[in-house]
Amino acid sequence: MPMNLAIRFAETARRLPQKPAVFDDSGACTYGELLAAAQAVAARVRAATDRRHVAVAAPTSAAFPAAYFGVLLADRAAVPLNFLLDAPTLSFMARDAGFDTVVAARAMERLVQALGAKAVYVEDLGFAAGEGVAADAAAGRADIEPPAEAADAPSAPSAGSGTGGLPGPGVHVPHRGGGDAATILYTSGTEGRPKGVVLSHRNLLRNVEACNEHLALSPDNVFLGVLPFFHAFGLTTSMLLPLLLGCKAVCVARFSPQKVLEAIARHRVTVAFAVSSIYRMLLRAGPPAAGADLASLRLPIAGGEALGADLAAQFERHFGVPILEGYGMTEASPVVSVNVPGRHRPGSVGRPLPWVEPRILDDAGRTLPPGAEGELLLRGECVACGYLNRPDETAAAFAPEGWLRTGDLARLDADGYLWITGRKKDLIISGGENISPAEIEAVLHQHPAVAEAAVIAAPDPARGEVPKALVVLRDGAAASAADLAAFVRCRLPRFKVPAAWEFRASLPHGPTGKVLKRLLREDGGRR
Repeated sequence: MPMNLAIRFAETARRLPQKPAVFDDSGACTYGELLAAAQAVAARVRAATDRRHVAVAAPTSAAFPAAYFGVLLADRAAVPLNFLLDAPTLSFMARDAGFDTVVAARAMERLVQALGAKAVYVEDLGFAAGEGVAADAAAGRADIEPPAEAADAPSAPSAGSGTGGLPGPGVHVPHRGGGDAATILYTSGTEGRPKGVVLSHRNLLRNVEACNEHLALSPDNVFLGVLPFFHAFGLTTSMLLPLLLGCKAVCVARFSPQKVLEAIARHRVTVAFAVSSIYRMLLRAGPPAAGADLASLRLPIAGGEALGADLAAQFERHFGVPILEGYGMTEASPVVSVNVPGRHRPGSVGRPLPWVEPRILDDAGRTLPPGAEGELLLRGECVACGYLNRPDETAAAFAPEGWLRTGDLARLDADGYLWITGRKKDLIISGGENISPAEIEAVLHQHPAVAEAAVIAAPDPARGEVPKALVVLRDGAAASAADLAAFVRCRLPRFKVPAAWEFRASLPHGPTGKVLKRLLREDGGRR
């Protein structure tokens, strides 16, 4: 089969033209309609620019795959934009990737104008972007806002209302594939400006194929699309995976626990990929959503941040299905490992996917035996090509013989299960002792009064740095720093008990729901 994402999607669409592909706020869109829209986008892109990279700015809806596959059908590489970022960061991405054209939803019009880019709007092709996205597009950003008329204007026709059938012969066929770049995904990074991770057609296709085999999926599955498609986790697991396999994807552009639970029950969703914070919010949903029927949900999969034993137990007790924890990173396309039903090992992130080779090294670069903790390295066809325009950082992260240095601390047990124990550069070194913030956070999340917790390093004149816990208490719950310190002290060595505590109303989260420790370090460590 061709090693090209767009051709694979087109083959699926031609095989299943009348099958629903995406359901979003605007209604249902069939595979045939989605392909027709993508080909219309491709024609506009080819007429608009001859540059190799083209940006995509659209909500989690059918508009995104129409734009994304359209860019690929035009033989270009897609650069998904996080529309929640500030204007200077987006401008940096435009310069770094060298794009001058954005395929976008109309709600992103101010963003496109701020970039000074040419635009291809999916609504102009008779395709809807989904309702209720204008506020999301401008959330947290004062410099780029949706157009004033967006909130009051009638929505564009639904994807199923006017794109016609499959196009006839003579359409442009992309010739790029295999090792050619398909997508450039910018990571938020921990320091400085974001880096563009170059993912090839082969990288992403192999990850989709490996997920399919590992999870024993079929076209009958219904996927929940709640993660943003501009993020690696959402792009691969909630868009590429269902649409290349011929499944149905149910998109929720604006997250709320009630909307998600209702969507799962209404559409009989079977597969959901989300970060742990989302599952925690689903648990907190009040009636009637909390009583939603989730009997169809076979594979609720968590990644992006540690799951926590308390959350896993509460979710299974409340909804009757265990959360399956996995692990991944953008540079690995992104899924690396995941637990599966019947072979679920709580606390681990499961066994690596097919064609993913893990290795655990000590600080001297020696391979460690099962059970020993060290840095996790990965090799396989899902490993990215490198960082765009960053030769030094590419050389530092992508080792000889195809190995990717993840920067994560991990161990492999005798049965091949992977256990993530911390972040190498996230380690707190206190008085010569190495302390993993993730270990302390896991304990704090077991306390009944704690809704959320994050641990960072705080400066200390005697020990260099000490653990500092930032805690959000559950509504109506009470606990003091002394209470929580005593709780941790009963479960961990004394040197791992946080020496500083701060209670907050909330913690900052990224677009996938992951806690942004970089922001906590910037102000929390100084308080």
